[in-house]
Amino acid sequence: MTKINIWLLSVSAIAVAACSSVPITDAELPVPSATTDLPEKWAAQESPSSEYGFVQEGWLDRLAMPELSRFVSRVLENNPDYRRAARQMEAAEFDLGVARADLLPQLRASFAATRQHTSSPSVTRNALDVGLDASWELDVWGRLTAQKAAAASDYAVARYDLEGARLSLAAQVAQSWFAALEAEQQYELAQRTVESFERSERIVRHRYERGLNTGLDLRLALSNLEAARASLSERRDQLAQARRTLELLAGAYPAAAIRAVGQIPEDLPEVPAGLPADLLERRPDLQAAKHRLYAAGYRAQQANKALLPSFSLTASGSNTSDNFSDLLKFDDVFWNLVGNITQPLFQGGRLHYGAKAQEARFEAQKEQFAATLLQAFREVEDALSADRALAEQVRHTARAAENAIAAEQVALDQYSRGLIRITTLLDSQRQSLAQQSQLLLVKRQKINNRIRLHLALGGDFIISEDHQAQNVAEEGSPRETALQKTAYQNKEEE
Repeated sequence: MTKINIWLLSVSAIAVAACSSVPITDAELPVPSATTDLPEKWAAQESPSSEYGFVQEGWLDRLAMPELSRFVSRVLENNPDYRRAARQMEAAEFDLGVARADLLPQLRASFAATRQHTSSPSVTRNALDVGLDASWELDVWGRLTAQKAAAASDYAVARYDLEGARLSLAAQVAQSWFAALEAEQQYELAQRTVESFERSERIVRHRYERGLNTGLDLRLALSNLEAARASLSERRDQLAQARRTLELLAGAYPAAAIRAVGQIPEDLPEVPAGLPADLLERRPDLQAAKHRLYAAGYRAQQANKALLPSFSLTASGSNTSDNFSDLLKFDDVFWNLVGNITQPLFQGGRLHYGAKAQEARFEAQKEQFAATLLQAFREVEDALSADRALAEQVRHTARAAENAIAAEQVALDQYSRGLIRITTLLDSQRQSLAQQSQLLLVKRQKINNRIRLHLALGGDFIISEDHQAQNVAEEGSPRETALQKTAYQNKEEE
């Protein structure tokens, strides 16, 4: 075998050895031990029309609230937590650049100048030295490649964390916006309640002055009025707190000066929830967990390969002269080239235990991924179940509030004519207030849960033109994902 063939064989062997295998494939991703197969639909989703529906994008625009959409954009520009996540992604990208640089040769230039003087005999000497050093660690076993792959996985984690922070922040802003709307409506309801109780108090006082009821009736009416005024003060403070929350999200001073505009949506369309397996592709937190698993696997590979010999080449060259002009002629250049092989022999088990520790962390990340996946499934199931339950609560509470308001009007009329007691009137007023307040609350809970459902499914809050072009083959016909096509095929085979 010729020297050239031996050299080519050696280079091929090094290249093969330097390739770091993927620590775990998508097919091998761990699932919770009690979950052997993913279901073909969500357990809490009863409607067959959306069993295999496509998860909707652009839920924020579909609310048709331009002020809210503009405020979300403002928050994404100014929120400190979101900007911090963006900086962390930049840092991870720079770390990846560092890991890539470790695979390349390293060059260093040096320059030194010395001046020596001896008194006997009196001689002064100048010495100038310029040098160039080079070093390169050959990645024979793929340790540096595994290090770079781990850094690339860390960068992917940072990117998905940033995307998750973007979606989560948009959802948080929207929910806080509706909380401010509800707080304002609760405050307005408290104002109307005070006005209503003041009218009732005047009626009771007028009847008391005419001797048609006792002082007890007047005392109870006054107590009811003062309690309503106290509730109004509480609602005013809650409204200010809700506004300050919006201002803090936008990175503004919490002066409670901002005002949420719009109405809480009541009629919400049914949400296509897609397939459970879609979460692996859609949710940024699951993608981040997957790449954390990759990073831990690559670091385990790196730690194991640190037990093997390392190969490196070093070269240096220098030129020395008494004056600067001769230094640049390079007439008397000294250089050397050295090949090194280093094998760890005894370090008290540091490398061995380090490799075992990284392997244990890799196994721990598998369990963490399974837990994250299970939590994602639960979030979707909870949101789907709550979506249906809250729709029923809104419907029944609206009827209860309507009847309570009507009962309050009847009770006020009957008391003014002396047909009922004051306690019946006060009970009807409190019931009317409670049902109207509860209706505002469940309406806000319904829209907030719908936002949580969009977030749990991994749906984006905007639709870009590029995204529309990729996901719509023709008008009104969404493009199927690979997982959805497989689900349809399996359904047809059954």
